[in-house]
Formats: sequence, C-alpha cells, structure tokens
Amino acid sequence: MVFNYDHNKSLGYLTGLASRLLNNTLAAQFQAANIDMTAEQWGTILVLVNGGAITQKQLGEQLCLEKSSVSRLLDGLERRDWIVRVKNPKDSRQKLVAPTPKVMETIEKCSSIAKNILKDAQRGMTEEEQLACQSALSHIISNLDKGNR
Repeated sequence: MVFNYDHNKSLGYLTGLASRLLNNTLAAQFQAANIDMTAEQWGTILVLVNGGAITQKQLGEQLCLEKSSVSRLLDGLERRDWIVRVKNPKDSRQKLVAPTPKVMETIEKCSSIAKNILKDAQRGMTEEEQLACQSALSHIISNLDKGNR
C-alpha cells in the first residue's frame, strides 16, 4: 500500500509551522527589546486591551484555551503586574481580568514589534493575497470552532 500524503503541503502542518515561526520570532524580538513577554501573553493582552475586562472563562473561550492553561497564563501576567483580577460588579462570584497601567506603557513598543514581524511575514504578498489568506483562515477557524461546541 502506498500512502500518497505530503505533509509539507498539509494545511495543519503549514499553519502549525507558520504559527511557531511567528511566535518564536515575536518572543525573540521582545526579548531583544528587553520585554519579558511571550507571544501567548501578547495575544492575551491584545484581547484584554481591545475588548475590555472579561471573565477568565470568556478569555479562555476567545483564546481557545483550557481553564488550566488560562489560569497559568494569567498567573504569569499577574506576577508581572500586567493584569489584575477584580470582582465583577454585576456578579461578585466572578472575577474580571483587566490590563494594568503598567502593561499599557509596554503596548506601543510591543505593537510596533508585532507589526514589523507581520510586515516581514507578508512580504511579497499582494493585499488581495493577504485578504484571501485571512479569509481562508477565518473560515477554517469557524468550521473547527463549530465542530468543537
């Protein structure tokens, strides 16, 4: 039996590789800029800065992370004083996660680094190709997210 499958052309392989390369490049450039932040932490901060304070559960849903992973991620951000967990005024049993003023001082520098990495990653792509890629990935994420609910 011959198995005709080229993993180098597999969508899973290619998206995973692209993700790892982007994350590793981001982490390396943050480190070079003396910013002690991982790509995963940066993604979390972006969700909070762009969407405002949300519950830990909502954050996990948006990031597609399990409860324990979100908890560890937030513990690290809290140790650096980049997020706070405060009681939800609408439901005192819940805590809301919010960015701190300290992380807001770092946002601009991190954002500039991330934009430059994306610019490099998309070099040689037309705007139409970039939009098509974003659309295809959004479609895949939507399909897979529906399948996991």
